Amino acid sequence: MRRVALWRGAPLRLTGAEFNILEVLTAEPGRPVSWAELSLRGLGRPLAPFDRAIDVHLSAIRQKLGRYEDGRSPILNLRGIGYQFVAG
Repeated sequence: MRRVALWRGAPLRLTGAEFNILEVLTAEPGRPVSWAELSLRGLGRPLAPFDRAIDVHLSAIRQKLGRYEDGRSPILNLRGIGYQFVAG
């Protein structure tokens, strides 16, 4: 099965893990999503102590998405909570 992500009308090249994580974040824009939920639903495994995989994937996703015209990132890092997708 081929999955396609579109951003600003253009296809977005994502790895499988990046696609899964972005799918979790964009399912409910504005809702904070914890690292544990992103790991479980996005990577298919529980979050391990000192696991930085979510942060690494989110960094790559943020670079691929770029910024909104006002300079904001579509993905916010909520310190101590997780991440949140913010619709432009």
